[in-house]
Amino acid sequence: MIINSRILKYIFVCFFFLVSNNSYSEIVYEIKIVGNTRVSSETIKMFTNIKTNDEIGLEDINNILKNLYKSNFFEDVKIKFENNILEIIVDEYPIIENIYYEGIKSTALKNDIFSNLFLKPRSSFNKSYLDKDKEMILNNLKELGYYFANLDLFLENVDNEKVNITYKVDLGQKAKIKKISFLGNKIFKDRKLRNIILSEEYKFWKFVSGKKYLNESLIELDNRLLKNFYLNNGYYNVEINSSSTIASTDSYCSSKTMVSI
Repeated sequence: MIINSRILKYIFVCFFFLVSNNSYSEIVYEIKIVGNTRVSSETIKMFTNIKTNDEIGLEDINNILKNLYKSNFFEDVKIKFENNILEIIVDEYPIIENIYYEGIKSTALKNDIFSNLFLKPRSSFNKSYLDKDKEMILNNLKELGYYFANLDLFLENVDNEKVNITYKVDLGQKAKIKKISFLGNKIFKDRKLRNIILSEEYKFWKFVSGKKYLNESLIELDNRLLKNFYLNNGYYNVEINSSSTIASTDSYCSSKTMVSI
């Protein structure tokens, strides 16, 4: 079993607190904050929900750790409690100075791809959030039909306390739908079912239509439209499942929908 290093630190802190005190709770006479440069000591004390002359026990230590990590200001937190002095040692995340986006000229497209990311300028840099943002960007690209896009990520240390992030995107070509097929005991002809859905097969004369590109959200909508169509025709046990095959050698894909009644 793999245990997260942060959990191990927490277990160690709780164990240390338990074995180094004769009772489960003690009075806090003083709170000391060490290691902070940007986040004020008063703000950190506010996160702890502990004041001088409060009693502190293992559950309070647990809550302090959770609250400080949840604030997303600190990469590491250590807690010592000796001689009724609660000492909190923090290691702050660096601050994101700027985020740059390269490879996309369209402002509207840029907004669609980089919308709702966790990390923003002037926020704390968090590696786990960076990984989530990268995954979200790739998903947004696929939603827009850019299945062949490449995403590179660069980090620049401005100084010990600040970083810059650069996302560089090579969009490539959109995944065009070459063939739409319907399988199973579909009852109705393919031509009829193609008129029900919104996705379309790629044709060179369809300059404007965005429905000729593979789009997962559109496929989900197509499945709902097909299911409603069958339900309206009395097939109440119908199941609709779609899959797509993307060729690595070109920008075409095939969409297959299985109908089970």
